[in-house]
Amino acid sequence: MDLAALRIKLRRHAEKLLCNDIRTRRFIQNMLVIGGLVLAGGSEALSNWDSLAAWKGHLVTLWPVGLLLSAAGSIFLYWIDRSDPEILLEAEKAIVEAENRAAIIGRLEEDFFWFSRVYSLSNFLREIVEQVELQGSGDGEEQAKRFGFMLDLLVADKGVLFGMNDDRWNFAIYLFNRASGELDCVACRRPIRAEEEATHRSWKPGIGHVGIAYQTARTIVAADTSEPEARALFDAPEGLRNSDDVERYRSIASVPIRLQDESPIGVVVGTSDVPERFHLKRPNDDAARDPVEPIRSLAIHLAMLIHLIHK
Repeated sequence: MDLAALRIKLRRHAEKLLCNDIRTRRFIQNMLVIGGLVLAGGSEALSNWDSLAAWKGHLVTLWPVGLLLSAAGSIFLYWIDRSDPEILLEAEKAIVEAENRAAIIGRLEEDFFWFSRVYSLSNFLREIVEQVELQGSGDGEEQAKRFGFMLDLLVADKGVLFGMNDDRWNFAIYLFNRASGELDCVACRRPIRAEEEATHRSWKPGIGHVGIAYQTARTIVAADTSEPEARALFDAPEGLRNSDDVERYRSIASVPIRLQDESPIGVVVGTSDVPERFHLKRPNDDAARDPVEPIRSLAIHLAMLIHLIHK
């Protein structure tokens, strides 16, 4: 059940409970007032009935009890009876509280589902590494297919992992080519096949977000590259810059491919034309998810795979 349907169900349930509560209280109030009056009036009338002379003492005792009940009911009615606006305010408060609890539960469910998908991705990637360790790396063509398959695992869950729907997205693996001294794209996935199969730019260490992530051995992330402070870092230099870069690459994550304490051997890149698809987890973020974590997982397993290939 989605959160909107849950809100409707909670609202109806709260309204039903409040209506039952109002009916119950009004019934008690009316019974106290009416019962007290009946008891007082009835005892007074019966005390004057000659045939009940033997019970007059008891009836006289009941008469003030009835008055006390009637008075108590009136006071009770005065203090706890509420107007319609007050009832509506209480109902709205109860509904808002229920919705807040439902929202928290919804976030926890979303976080759990997200973490389960990240865990599954990590397991699939580890199985590929273990397969290479047992069976060997194969030739260059087989290695390239393996890189593409590992990217496919990431892309298959892009909606859950990154919230991508109709984005103009891009995921790519760059490896450092010692012969050219540049980072070359060895695998790429894009929503348009022609763009995916086109020739991709290579990056020198320290140039562009790919080269900076490689040179510094640090994850480079921008939630919105249109912000002035981000442009200097993510703008490609003249000769490598395309006219649609600003619109196309609004959110970027570049993660070095490296084993712990070793120099990078490449970079995994994720981009989107929608801001905030990638950002470092913020301390005050309600969600426990880190949008860059799936790319880190891919980068780590690629590092282990490449280490086995060149061992």
